Amino acid sequence: MKEFPGNIQFCHPWRSYQQEVLDHLDHHLANKHLHLVAPPGSGKTVLGLEVMLRLGKPTLIVAPTLAIRNQWVSRFVELFLQANEQPTWISTDLRNPKFITVTTYQGLHSIFQKKGEKETSQDVIDDEEMDESSSEVDPTDKELAQQKLIDEQFQTLILDEAHHLRTSWWRTTLSFRNKLHDPTVVSLTATPPYDVGKSEWDKYMELCGPIDEEIEVAALVKEGDLCPHQDYVWMSEPSKKEKEPIDTFHQEAEELKKRLLENHDFQKLIESHPWIQSEEYVDEKLSNHGYFTSMILYLKEIGSEAWEQPFQLLNEKAKNLPNFDMEWTEELLTNMLYRDKWIDPKEEPMKSIRKQLSTIGALERRRVKLIATRAMERTLLHSVSKLDSITSIVSLEKQSKQESLRLVVLADYIYADDLPKDPSDNRPLIRLGVIPVFEKIRRELGEQCRLGVLTGSVVILPQDVVPILNEKHVNFNTEVLPHDDRYVKVTIRGASRQNIVSIVTDIFSQGKVDVLIGTTALLGEGWDAPSVNTLILASYVGTFMLTNQMRGRAIRTEQGNPEKAANIWHLVCVDSNTGDGGHDYYSLIRRFRSLKGLDEELPLISTGINRLRFPDSRFDQNAIELNNQEMARRASNRSRLMDRWQEAVQQGKAKREEVQVDKSFIPRPFVFHNTVKSLLIITLLIMADSLRAIGEGPRYSNLSQLGLALLIVLSIGVVLSSPFWWRALRIIWFNKSIESSMKQVGIAIYHSLYDTGMISTPPSQNIIHVHEMPGGFLKCSLEHGSTHEQILFFQSLQEVVDPIDNPRYIIHRQSGKRFWVRHDYHAVPHEIGRKKESAEILLNYWQKKVGKAELVFTRTPEGRKLLLKARMRAMSSKFVSRSERISVWK
Repeated sequence: MKEFPGNIQFCHPWRSYQQEVLDHLDHHLANKHLHLVAPPGSGKTVLGLEVMLRLGKPTLIVAPTLAIRNQWVSRFVELFLQANEQPTWISTDLRNPKFITVTTYQGLHSIFQKKGEKETSQDVIDDEEMDESSSEVDPTDKELAQQKLIDEQFQTLILDEAHHLRTSWWRTTLSFRNKLHDPTVVSLTATPPYDVGKSEWDKYMELCGPIDEEIEVAALVKEGDLCPHQDYVWMSEPSKKEKEPIDTFHQEAEELKKRLLENHDFQKLIESHPWIQSEEYVDEKLSNHGYFTSMILYLKEIGSEAWEQPFQLLNEKAKNLPNFDMEWTEELLTNMLYRDKWIDPKEEPMKSIRKQLSTIGALERRRVKLIATRAMERTLLHSVSKLDSITSIVSLEKQSKQESLRLVVLADYIYADDLPKDPSDNRPLIRLGVIPVFEKIRRELGEQCRLGVLTGSVVILPQDVVPILNEKHVNFNTEVLPHDDRYVKVTIRGASRQNIVSIVTDIFSQGKVDVLIGTTALLGEGWDAPSVNTLILASYVGTFMLTNQMRGRAIRTEQGNPEKAANIWHLVCVDSNTGDGGHDYYSLIRRFRSLKGLDEELPLISTGINRLRFPDSRFDQNAIELNNQEMARRASNRSRLMDRWQEAVQQGKAKREEVQVDKSFIPRPFVFHNTVKSLLIITLLIMADSLRAIGEGPRYSNLSQLGLALLIVLSIGVVLSSPFWWRALRIIWFNKSIESSMKQVGIAIYHSLYDTGMISTPPSQNIIHVHEMPGGFLKCSLEHGSTHEQILFFQSLQEVVDPIDNPRYIIHRQSGKRFWVRHDYHAVPHEIGRKKESAEILLNYWQKKVGKAELVFTRTPEGRKLLLKARMRAMSSKFVSRSERISVWK
């Protein structure tokens, strides 16, 4: 077969963004690449199939999972061929490739995997999703399969969900592409790896090519191609059984810290430490400045004078020192026990302290953990209290949506053993998984909901839908659940296994099942179920990419339901003993940094947890109840959600990256030095002329002559001092406000990135906007530039204003030499600091826009001393970032 049969075409009208991509297809394919970024549910699959048709060449399609692989085949057969049977020229078996071959990344990797090479954890798919191509292959058969793939002479390579190409799969796919003769590569993804380092981003670009089109969620909602949606958070506290050991640990940690502050032997050990006694050992202090800081903070906390001498060497003020809290206690003890060559942990007092830490369970993998142990973090992530949260949400949504509810719960594990064996088996549910969720809802809301379970190994359906399976000609057996005869466990046999997902999806869409519980591995990515209007994420995985993929299951539009609006629920278990809510809440914050959605108060689409506007930022029981009540109130009013989305999307035109910065950390110009110089020159000239006049006797007959003489001397002084006052005035003018200072810093960074070739949009074609926000923050944005350019610029800006870590170069500014001395230190951004020439370009722009400064290379002895001072200067912010990057639709 050399070409596609005639008269194959897509059976529906194209969406506006799809048509725009197709209209510019020739331009996009000029470099033999098409790289499309669009959110889940936007129709990337059918667009990829249309591109395949237009190219008209043998095609290999690679997807991350079996479910998505099968979806590519079914979409082509149903929507393009408009047939019931898959033609023989389409294959899903790599060992028997055809004109169109569809496989998984894991399957392709297994064929080309070298002997002894191991897959990374990122590459392994859940067992229930294992591609048959990835099973053990005889070396001879593997070589034969490789040759067959090469002989098929694929000219089109489609990479679906291309963000998976970041580890060994990338190497395999790139190697295979290089074996083909000049193929066209079509890359489709919802989540490009924007936040990776330059080397990894370059690898991604090498295979996928530059991004040709990036379609935003807001644009698709505006066009009606995705439905309005909102994220909600349901909070819980650990169960009583889970909470008791957590509370006990916090109490024991506080008591240990108190004993530490009263331990005189421990105090003497730190006071006699070489780092405290000597000005030397700069490299050691620099390599572990957090530890050095913790020593100073401990000695200051207990009233010892030994902290003053090492601190005075750092040109810092004592009022800027943070308190010796539990985080600094962890830092101090971890280093004293495991990393300090000057301290023997087997000798007293460390021997006794180590024993105390071990007794309360605060030692983990050569680290002291006094805030939260790994066991506590797991308790929060896996808390059984989330089962109660799920039933509360299901009850709320059922009351709101009634018969139109189509709710999906996604969990990571199945835990099939938790299914009761007889009617009297009513054991407590103690873990979070598919079967425990099914049982929890069945026990408490069994009369209100029609439940279903869909995983690769366990399928449970209401008994009255079995006739539908017969109508679909499925090869199956059923077993009535022994503890509830309303449900049957369905065992699928033979080829029907590949079709069970679509069959159960149809049953769910018809309302025969209104609450479906499944695994993230099977349903979390690529599953097409437009009827889903409520999604509960009961997954432990904290990555943005997977969370975004799971959210995509709910935001698709549904034909015949123009009023669809989706609620997406996130579960979080908080630790009320910590000010930040604990590990699970921090994981939630991390995910939301990249999840775009509707601001709860403003007509704005943006990323970040702050857009949810929690009514109470505390984490005690009252605050948890208040937050949940508010979330329930919002979620029950979906019509309001639709109106607010329309208002927000109409106000915006495109995605823009922004950085929010605490304005107290914006570099301000030092003009004092230049101002004093100019005034000093003028004053000296006037004094010299006055002394000369006194020596020569009476010279001026009246005040007019005296005034004219002084004016002449003043004019000469102004001219001679002009280089200094002009520089001062110019810097003052361009930095007349805190907003303009931030803009000048941004201009210096942007010009440097452009001059070094890291971004291609000329400065003359871009504008840096800075606005003041409530709460003491400034917001910075760019008018133009690709997403990658914007992210690179803002990452660089953040490195300048955030606490210094370990840059190759720093910018050092000093005002004054004897009196009113002030020092400021700023990191040269990592990408700019790779080469001295690039760092010098930034320094040049900095001196023009911000003021006088010097560039310091931190890999020399003197540079490391200055870096130590710079890092100590930022020690009060050791655990706090000064800036946050968000994406907005505006």
